[in-house]
Amino acid sequence: MRTRVSLAAAGALAYSLVASVPAYAFSYDRRTEAALRKLEPETRFNQVCDLAAMEKIRKNEPELKPDRMAIDALAEPERKGDTLSGTGAAVRAGGVWRRLAFTCSATPDRMTVTALRYTLGAPIPEQDWERYGLWR
Repeated sequence: MRTRVSLAAAGALAYSLVASVPAYAFSYDRRTEAALRKLEPETRFNQVCDLAAMEKIRKNEPELKPDRMAIDALAEPERKGDTLSGTGAAVRAGGVWRRLAFTCSATPDRMTVTALRYTLGAPIPEQDWERYGLWR
């Protein structure tokens, strides 16, 4: 089952965190932490993994400059305890969506990512974006 928060809320949260949050050791301001804590744990887990993945990609591959991620675009991620993994994520960078496989571990409260691995895949053809719920 896809977990969706309103695009405005998710976008505002992601926008407020992405530029200043180092991977794994998120240091939230009080307002951002309060917003994350209001999310149900599964949604919060998705959000912190999204943010950590974009930040790690930004650090490792600065030419890409990712600005959006959909953790369940092509397939639902799998949850096992404190680990979320999948091969059906998508990340947008430079207006192009690319496939992404990842494994993300977090603390039990889903507020801090403790480990993250990812593999970037091929660009997703624009004619497939609508089918996967991706946007410009």
